[in-house]
Amino acid sequence: MWSGVKSMIMCDECGKHPANIHLTTIVDGEKRDFNLCSECLARKKELSVDFGAIASRLSQMIRQKQEKAAEPENDMPIPDISCAQCGTTYAAFRASGHVGCAQCYEAFRQPLTEWMQRTHGASRHIGRESGGVACSVSLRMQLDKLKRMQKKAIANEEYEQAALLRDQIHALAAEMEATRDE
Repeated sequence: MWSGVKSMIMCDECGKHPANIHLTTIVDGEKRDFNLCSECLARKKELSVDFGAIASRLSQMIRQKQEKAAEPENDMPIPDISCAQCGTTYAAFRASGHVGCAQCYEAFRQPLTEWMQRTHGASRHIGRESGGVACSVSLRMQLDKLKRMQKKAIANEEYEQAALLRDQIHALAAEMEATRDE
């Protein structure tokens, strides 16, 4: 029978808080999955991310995608179309990737739509929308950081600072609740 309550995955580290981050690491060919709360992720000392390697790999992937997109498509001739407003040709647009004016989108609508369909599998955006899961994780991590700062301020008897942090925590919690309800 459906009780209406979703089963919640708990943090693998502390076992106290709900896990809101799923982390997969591959070290020496060994894959390990972790379900962590924001606090345990922040405390995890052995986790070191090589952002340089990630950036290098992403750059390489983008370059490969651009090179593939720049390759002439043998089976599809480039139409001889030009924009009435600025005179940019479709061939020039395909070579540079830049339109001459806003009217070019209308002038090149049909071949551009077909190209997007072939290249991306769709002619409309179907990916993740901004402010999705990543946004809520970021807000949760910010909330956890404010709570840690507040505890430190209380321990140091900095009560005015603790009160300011308390107000920020309440405001951020309200913001998170509002985005959850949407």
